[in-house]
Amino acid sequence: MSQPTPARRECETVEQDNYISNALSEVTLVPKAGLAWLQGLEVTFGTRYLVMLATAQWFVKGFMWAFVHTSVEWVYRDMGVPGPQMQIYRAVAWLPWSMKPVFGVLSDMVPIMGYRKTPYILAVSVAASAALAHLFSTDTSVSVTTMCLFVTQMQIAVCDLLTEATYAERMRQQPDQGPNLVLFVWAGINFGSLMATSTVGSILSYGGPRLLYLFALPFSLSVIVPTAANFMNEQPMDEHAIKVVRDRMFLQNEVLILVGLVGFSTVCLVLAGLLGVSVYVSGALGVMLGLVVLAALIILFRPEIGMATAFFVIQTCMTVSIDGASFYFFTDDATAFPDGPHFSAWFYTSGTGIIAGIFNFVGMLLYNKFAKSWRYHSLIFTANIVWCVCNACAALVYTRYNLSVGIPDRTFVITSTLLRSIVDQWLWIPAVVLMSQMCPRGMEATMFALVAGCHNLGSTVASYLGAMVIEFIGADASGVAGDGPKFQYLWAAALLQALAPMLTVALLPYLVPDASQMEPLLSSHLDSATVGSLWHQWNGVKEPEEAEEAEGEEEYGTFSVAGE
Repeated sequence: MSQPTPARRECETVEQDNYISNALSEVTLVPKAGLAWLQGLEVTFGTRYLVMLATAQWFVKGFMWAFVHTSVEWVYRDMGVPGPQMQIYRAVAWLPWSMKPVFGVLSDMVPIMGYRKTPYILAVSVAASAALAHLFSTDTSVSVTTMCLFVTQMQIAVCDLLTEATYAERMRQQPDQGPNLVLFVWAGINFGSLMATSTVGSILSYGGPRLLYLFALPFSLSVIVPTAANFMNEQPMDEHAIKVVRDRMFLQNEVLILVGLVGFSTVCLVLAGLLGVSVYVSGALGVMLGLVVLAALIILFRPEIGMATAFFVIQTCMTVSIDGASFYFFTDDATAFPDGPHFSAWFYTSGTGIIAGIFNFVGMLLYNKFAKSWRYHSLIFTANIVWCVCNACAALVYTRYNLSVGIPDRTFVITSTLLRSIVDQWLWIPAVVLMSQMCPRGMEATMFALVAGCHNLGSTVASYLGAMVIEFIGADASGVAGDGPKFQYLWAAALLQALAPMLTVALLPYLVPDASQMEPLLSSHLDSATVGSLWHQWNGVKEPEEAEEAEGEEEYGTFSVAGE
């Protein structure tokens, strides 16, 4: 049973990890020192802006995300949705995370009355609040439920992207307070997520999954007032500034093409999921679109960037998800599955969720202590081997072998959860470090939005592939009597999930440089993401002479653009 982690939701910059490490040493547990720390942030950034970050990041990305995320399987179970279709619907609901680059380009190139962030945050927040109210108050169809969940994730993704851009800008203006500001944001997110996770089990047990949407609603609404009151202090752009942004973006045709492909792929997957297309057709569509995006990465970007990004997208696609079947395996009652673990709602959500959250942090600490000096090939190879071994061992629970050797289900699942949480960080952090070292100067926000979008699209493909697998082995359980025999071959799907990522290890020498994690990876044309690309070679594009130093930079909105 895999527990989603913040690492799977999106890629974050390595600078943020460094900021947090540095800032943790400055903040003590003494209340007076903590108050002084907050007052320092207030003096530097202002109370209004801190309130804006708290509502958009702590409340929306922390509390609201945890409440909505844990509700999904339980709502679909109440509707009698079988495991394979559950994976498809859930993947559709989470597709807004793949659209982050689309949201970024849209907000920058199409400001509303000159504002790039405020109108978009308000629009998605009002829509998401209405969706949550509808989910709580009305028994809707599966398609309507999925679209409402899609809208809630759109609010979280848009608020995250656009407010992240504002605090990145303020950190450049006040670099000495940058570590403290990032710590303020991420400490709040983690605290909110952990607090919500610790309560969802009890809410599910006593009120049902739809009650979670009522708990999420105040957090969704919380961002509306500070946004409308312009707590971000956003200044409207004039026509000249808007034209500058559009002209610069149109100069990056390859980037816009890839953003368009990601957007198109998302729309196709949403339509396939909502129109009830068969699991096999949906899976084939997901694979085809994933291959198109991979080809675009390799063709449109310079080789160093395109190859490495493609590797991590392939690795994500190979992490075949079987959560739709494993959810029923672990939570079916004695009537549906007499020999099952019969986990309670509290243990399945709050218990394992708290353990995963704690050991994600442990994994980060262990990485910082032991692995940050490793070279990419050694680290990625070792982490993949350990991940596969851990997941292969975890597959034993589906055979019930653990009981025959005297290991209770709860002990077995807790152990596998904490081990996977640690190893997940050792797979995630090198990817973030690598892409940080490969980001062209002045395009950091653009590249990370694209990488995050492609990574999350890969997660969607993994869910679609997993749905095909569990449909093929007949594990289409739905929480009713007679589910037991359907889990007969679930161990084989779990073993496939464990071993499939090893296929990407064979590509490691060809796609990822064997460099140190501290080593810059772009040796020339530091401002370009496309120089030397296959697209340039095929079209005979003459590469510009490398400039020794950029003459200036301007930034408008979410995406950075180099000056003339």
